[in-house]
Amino acid sequence: MTSATHLSGSVRRAPRWIRAFLILLALAAPLAARAADAGVRRALLIGINRYSAVPGLQGSVNDVESMREILISRYGFEPRNITMLTDEAATRAAMMAALEKLVDDTGPADTVYLHYSGHGSQVEDLSGDEVDHLDETLVPQDGRSGTVRDIVDDELAAILARLKAKSAIIVLDSCHSGTATRALDIRARSVPQDSRIDLYKEATRTRAIVPTMSSRFVVLSATAKSEEALDGPIEGRYQGFFTHALARSLSNAPPGATLNEVFAGVGRELARLQAQVGRASMPEPQLEAPPALLNAPLFVPLHQVDATATAAMEPRLPWLAVLPLTPEEGILQRATLLGAAPGARFSVYPPGETQFRPGEAIGVATVVRLDGRDAVAHFETNGTPFNPGSRAVALLPPPAASRVPVRLLAATPERRAQVDAILSRDIVNVVGPGEPAQYLIDAQGTSIKLLSADGTHVLGEYAAASSTSAADLGRVLQRAANAAEILSLDNAAARIQIGAHVVGRPALQQRGIAVVADTQAAPLHIRRSGETRAGENSLQLEITASQDAYVTIVDVDSEGSVNLLFPNDYQSSAFYPQGLVRAGELLRVPDSLQPGNRAGFYWDYTPPRGTDTVRVFASADLATAKLIRDRVRALQHAPAGGGSGHGTRALSQGVDGLRAALANVAARGIQVIADDTASSTSTASPAGAPAAAGTAPLSLAGSGDWAATTVTIELSDAPSGK
Repeated sequence: MTSATHLSGSVRRAPRWIRAFLILLALAAPLAARAADAGVRRALLIGINRYSAVPGLQGSVNDVESMREILISRYGFEPRNITMLTDEAATRAAMMAALEKLVDDTGPADTVYLHYSGHGSQVEDLSGDEVDHLDETLVPQDGRSGTVRDIVDDELAAILARLKAKSAIIVLDSCHSGTATRALDIRARSVPQDSRIDLYKEATRTRAIVPTMSSRFVVLSATAKSEEALDGPIEGRYQGFFTHALARSLSNAPPGATLNEVFAGVGRELARLQAQVGRASMPEPQLEAPPALLNAPLFVPLHQVDATATAAMEPRLPWLAVLPLTPEEGILQRATLLGAAPGARFSVYPPGETQFRPGEAIGVATVVRLDGRDAVAHFETNGTPFNPGSRAVALLPPPAASRVPVRLLAATPERRAQVDAILSRDIVNVVGPGEPAQYLIDAQGTSIKLLSADGTHVLGEYAAASSTSAADLGRVLQRAANAAEILSLDNAAARIQIGAHVVGRPALQQRGIAVVADTQAAPLHIRRSGETRAGENSLQLEITASQDAYVTIVDVDSEGSVNLLFPNDYQSSAFYPQGLVRAGELLRVPDSLQPGNRAGFYWDYTPPRGTDTVRVFASADLATAKLIRDRVRALQHAPAGGGSGHGTRALSQGVDGLRAALANVAARGIQVIADDTASSTSTASPAGAPAAAGTAPLSLAGSGDWAATTVTIELSDAPSGK
């Protein structure tokens, strides 16, 4: 069976949203030959937080504001061709009118981006073509009030069937499961099924058409039909998890990045968020597109379709305008739209810069405070003055909170006092309503339960009167703090593209007509004495880098210990010396689980059970790799803490020093000083790694470019079913 035949047969089984949008396939004109005119890039962005008749959300408006900034500064969309509907402006009538206008204005050479962030839901299927007898809907701002009905997929299909765009990208950050969560911070973007069926009988309904597979259209959705799209705090700012991941991937993607490459970036960012926000699992985003589009550019670079444009004119990253106030302070304009928060770092380049090459910035800006949508920043320069019109690009997110934010759910005063007595204030910050929490604590029953941030998963249960409860709970929370510190080392300006996954678990999977990102933790178990070594009890990773790079692998285990996995003391000198992997080469580490492998080591799993966070770094030059490795070795020997918080403080201080050093390598001429603690606490260097540098200035060769990605492991005591 050919791929096209398989997909065509599968479309009948696809969720209604997909068929609604794929109706455009039959009506789309074939891609025209390269023309002098690129057409118009148009966008309709809809984000709703404040609903009139259903519970509100917190991050939908931020979603579309961030996407607008990225579309303008990175992908050549002009502000006049972007329509925004937010909150009270996004009524049913306004949404339908905006969709009609988009169709009327769009020409056959145009590119369309349509984004919806808000609640989704369901209603009884009246056309008889849904297997589960339910149609999916978008909930407008005034939905469920009076006689206002949701926007059903049939209605959307009827409008978009007339769209004459050359290509269109439709993004849906909503879900239709009708479920809810207990959390105040992380919310499901869905409301229960609309039971007012008579309202929908009055509407025009069309039966879906099975189209031919020749479309120019792409559908990206936050979840599978039965899962929750999530809305919550990310690095101090509320957003939809899926939109945040998509925005990050679109920002970092190289020019002409394919649809598969952008979607893989979404999965990598969701994996990083999973540990950062305390989720036991993450929704699996869906990609629907004809096979021919999966390896085609999501946005064709303007210079390839417009004779008046050049590659040098197209920015490599979204950027912000810099307004200097003094030689050491200035304003990053509209910085919150690119995720700025106190402590975040930006690389600053001269006016007109578009390529933003790592290591060639004229300085680094650290956000001190926010002022509306702008950010006030402290500037560190190499001596080149910041001129008005200088450009800043995101470099490092803000550091993780020094203490893990938790919220106590409703309980009696006596029970709250018991919980308060066992919490280590060196590790935990108890937050109140309206403040983001990474975990919830439920003390309403006979025991104390630690819950995920959305309240849907019990991560641990402790006896309130037990003397070991404080230590047990402290270890779990310390692990969260340590993992968050390591995850805060993330280079938003990287040119290197790095991918990593557990052997046997591809980053992307094909399910019917949908491509699905693997966002679930890899299930492994502790290797028991005498048990044959296999993929279920011994970790094996596959890693690729887009350019020659030095790979460093770090693990944070379920008790918060930080370990340098690779390079290590046991590896063979011939196995990837210095951790260097060539561009496009598949690095399997270790290379085999059989005795006598080429690597010279294995990563067998031993206690403790729980969640491990593996962070994989790729550095363009050895000096930057050395910077990371030396600091991690020092952290590896920090006090364990045992609930006292000392290990957490040591890690926080060490990672903060590494963050500052990595920020400085982005700017030429800013001296990087090796960490005192790294040299004083490091043990012998692992095979192929240079010795610690002490306190002398560290000379950085090469670009200083680096990137990181995350693999999450869920480790059990024994194989499932045993």
